[in-house]
Amino acid sequence: MTRRITVAVVASIAAIGIAAPATAGKARPYKASLTAVNPAATTAGVADVRGKAQLVDGKKRNKVSLHMRNLAAGTTYLWHVHEGSCAATGAPVPGWTYRTQVGPNGTLMAKKSGNANTRGRSATFDADPAKSYSVNVHVATPTNGLPAGTIIACGDLTTKKTDSPSKSKKPHPAHAKGPKKP
Repeated sequence: MTRRITVAVVASIAAIGIAAPATAGKARPYKASLTAVNPAATTAGVADVRGKAQLVDGKKRNKVSLHMRNLAAGTTYLWHVHEGSCAATGAPVPGWTYRTQVGPNGTLMAKKSGNANTRGRSATFDADPAKSYSVNVHVATPTNGLPAGTIIACGDLTTKKTDSPSKSKKPHPAHAKGPKKP
């Protein structure tokens, strides 16, 4: 009897130990492809601006990175994570610290090639699955008649749904069990 209880306790502990890491602390990546927001991008002289962003919503550490192309060489831009989609942009998400901070924004300085890369971190961000998020890039100073803060590029952050059923794997033929023979 004692042996059965010991085996049951050990099996329960092992099951909990195996199941817990599968869900606890798992980071969720979000990705966005940023495209030009026109007519503002064209007016700013960057009609072909494009980029990629990745946000990782971790249990304790969150990070976002941004890689842009076809910006005006040597120009400084502002960027940040927003609540809402590009079609309905809401307020910047609070709690982010960007590599070069200016108020609630990070700055993005385009190199001679027109490319720029940067990142940000947050200890408090916790993505709400009922909300949408986006990353956008703004002109930092008035440019060609556009006021400072005008959005010139935006991308919606999306993630793969883990709630959907995964593809079932067929067992290897050597491990497949066929019908029992009489």
